[in-house]
Amino acid sequence: MKENKFNYKKMIIKIVISLLIIGLILLGGYLLLKHFNLLDLSQEQLQEIVSSYGALGPIVFIFISFLQVTFIPIPGAVTILCGNYLFGPILSFIYSYIGMFIGGLLAFVLGRVIGRPFVNWVAGDKETVDYYLEKLKGKEVIVLFFMFLLPVFPDDLLCSVAGIMPTISYPVFIIMQLITRATSIFGTLLFMSGEYIPLYGWGLFIIIPLGIIAIIAFIYSMKNSDKINDKLISTIDKIFKKKNK
Repeated sequence: MKENKFNYKKMIIKIVISLLIIGLILLGGYLLLKHFNLLDLSQEQLQEIVSSYGALGPIVFIFISFLQVTFIPIPGAVTILCGNYLFGPILSFIYSYIGMFIGGLLAFVLGRVIGRPFVNWVAGDKETVDYYLEKLKGKEVIVLFFMFLLPVFPDDLLCSVAGIMPTISYPVFIIMQLITRATSIFGTLLFMSGEYIPLYGWGLFIIIPLGIIAIIAFIYSMKNSDKINDKLISTIDKIFKKKNK
């Protein structure tokens, strides 16, 4: 009986601490967003804000890319294309990669440390989190990999959801982010900027075959998700264990 009361008190304390941490994160994020006028932005407004900081523009842009994954409800394509306009494709890739990778890692860490209270807050409701957990069950790595690649899925939520999955270790998540961030940013610059490969005319001869290959890879991965998922996790964990010895 005493043990049950003790566990109950520990649970209450953990919930209270989690709520306080979430409150501080929310307040800090809101104050930062308000200070930089980032609460509701278009691509043009984002470009004006970054440009107004002159030589500090790259740092501000990296910071915004970081916030985009954690707090700001702005699609990643908007910040990436803004960077392309301001800094060119190479620097936009580098700055976006740094900011988004750090932001994704923070969301994962917060999900791992705080747990469901934080993830439920990011999602807006418990049902959304349950939906993703059910969809990802048993094939976390391979499905998350494709979700991170595609711009239609919420990066901030997926990173925090990954944090509450026991099968997604830090090494697995980091390698996944290193690959998918680079690929998605590069793809956005290549296909969505309108400067390199157009979404019409001759560009279709590149886009359509790539789309077919991606669909085939996705279908194959889904059919063999259990084997691929287990193999990827064990391989990555073995690599990191060897390095740590």
